[in-house]
Amino acid sequence: MTKRFEKYGELLVRAITYPLRATIGVCRCIDKSTPDTLEDCMPFEIKKKEEKDGNTNTKEKASG
Repeated sequence: MTKRFEKYGELLVRAITYPLRATIGVCRCIDKSTPDTLEDCMPFEIKKKEEKDGNTNTKEKASG
């Protein structure tokens, strides 16, 4: 009879602590899989395209 109460006690403790354990597990998983900086996940560089003379306005060249 005492084995049955032990079993129910362990089940009750597991059920009560499950949300806390699940939250901690999710936080650890997110922390482990998230890169520290943006450069770690993007190995390329973003640059603004410019004209050869350094001027970005192309309408003035076409009209003038």
